[in-house]
Amino acid sequence: MTQKRALPLIVREPIVLTIIALNGLVLFLDAFPSVHGHASGWIHWVDMLFLGYFVAEVFIKVRYYGSFKKYFADPWNVFDFIIIVLSTPALISPFISLGAEDAGALTVLRVARILRLIRPLRLVPDADQIWPGIYRALRASVGILLILVFLNLILSLIATLLFGGIPEAKEFFGNPFYSMYSLMKVFTVEGWYEIPELLAERGASDRYILGLRIYIAATVLICGIFGLSIANAVFVDTLVADNSDELEKKVEKLYEELREFRAEAAHWNNKE
Repeated sequence: MTQKRALPLIVREPIVLTIIALNGLVLFLDAFPSVHGHASGWIHWVDMLFLGYFVAEVFIKVRYYGSFKKYFADPWNVFDFIIIVLSTPALISPFISLGAEDAGALTVLRVARILRLIRPLRLVPDADQIWPGIYRALRASVGILLILVFLNLILSLIATLLFGGIPEAKEFFGNPFYSMYSLMKVFTVEGWYEIPELLAERGASDRYILGLRIYIAATVLICGIFGLSIANAVFVDTLVADNSDELEKKVEKLYEELREFRAEAAHWNNKE
């Protein structure tokens, strides 16, 4: 009997997925203002029951595994545990009074409830191949992403110096943060022409508009087209590539054995 089948029925995957689906339906309905206004009370308590089930699920599985150490030996159990811990602050919401000034805290509690819906990601078909591939792709893309970040920083500083002094352009290039946000929109190659046209409508001089258009066109070409295309190419290529590390080790081992065999054969041939 497999470990999965040996689990108590109440915490087996089909039951857990059903509870997550029902919880997602409740949260989906609660997101409608009309439903939230009329039924937020009972929806909230139903959601608390769901959360109580997920907390109980952890303890039942820990008891089944025998210890937290054995429970955490499975990376997916670690994933589930983190999601549940992050969502447990919602348990205290019925026992605290939140006024209008605490709207931010209330929003955080609501967002924490939604985190539970991330758990089915572990059950995506072929997840054993997909998630390692995504990890390899992210790791391979870090260098390129860092280069793009530094390019954005440098180009933003230059844009602030060149165009930040124009009264009409302060909204876009008044300081490095404004410039970084403006150029990030340029990186996406969507609406890159809108900033120069808007400044032209506001009465900026033709000389500045020409310089800005040349600068933005160069930014689109360097970072938007080439930079993001290279980043996407590396990410996709690494994502779909087979993880051949083990195979390469075996080939290298065979090569070493073949080289030793040839050396030994040559030694015996010389003796003869």
